[in-house]
Amino acid sequence: MRIALYSRQNGAEEQAFIRTVIEHLQSQQFDLIIHGNCPEVGGCHAFFHNHEDLSHQLPIDFLVSIGGDGSFIDAANLVGDLNIPLVGINTGRIGFLSGIKKDNFKECFQMLKEHLFTLEQRSLLRMDSSEPIELSGTFAVNDITIRATDTDSISAITVWADGQKVNTYWADGLIISTPTGSTAYSMSCGGPILHPQSRVNVLTPIAPHSLSVRPLVIPSDTTLTVEVESRNGRFALCTDTRKIIVDNHTRLNIRQEDFQIQTVLFHNNNFYNIIREKLLWGLDKRNA
Repeated sequence: MRIALYSRQNGAEEQAFIRTVIEHLQSQQFDLIIHGNCPEVGGCHAFFHNHEDLSHQLPIDFLVSIGGDGSFIDAANLVGDLNIPLVGINTGRIGFLSGIKKDNFKECFQMLKEHLFTLEQRSLLRMDSSEPIELSGTFAVNDITIRATDTDSISAITVWADGQKVNTYWADGLIISTPTGSTAYSMSCGGPILHPQSRVNVLTPIAPHSLSVRPLVIPSDTTLTVEVESRNGRFALCTDTRKIIVDNHTRLNIRQEDFQIQTVLFHNNNFYNIIREKLLWGLDKRNA
């Protein structure tokens, strides 16, 4: 079995854990391809640094991300349209995407060997713009967000869905979220939790200036057009963790990406278990 391993730049404690993972995989005779950020451990490995490197190393059975959800999103961008299933080992905090705990990672690799898992398809958002913008990557795993710049407020965000006007949002920003991203920034701003396999996206305003404005769930095959008017002539545009400042006259087109990413769901887990654990629903003593 061939596994690619990715992690961001990490501190000494996480570097030590990554070495432990690599040594375990070596002892189990996995064929490893290691990202340049990971520590080098004795033995011969192939290395990769970007999407193109991965494409030259195919076939790869799984790409394993070590870190938090940010690392997992980085890994998804490395994979892109290569159709390599993603596995996340969580060394961060909440970790909705990186579901494997540090203390049971060996069990999960054994389950990979025994094929005790299913693959989930996760939809993505693609963004195109009327003006060239210097933003690495064109798709988002969690969300695309339009916000005020650091010191100025947005005046209005107008959205059309398949050519039909949805609304002009007077707000501090707007989040266009995938089902995967519904438990991220959108949820923090009052958006609904969506099952990852839902064929919908959600528009969640950030601090709307009208109490009647609420999050809106739309079909995932909808094409959105967005125009922004801000007092200082610019706004912040974010795709997941990547951010750029954009001029007002830039029109955005946002739609479902043509490809999906695959995530591994082990047979001893499911989405409802994950949200109960991560959102601490199970701490209600009536559930004992």
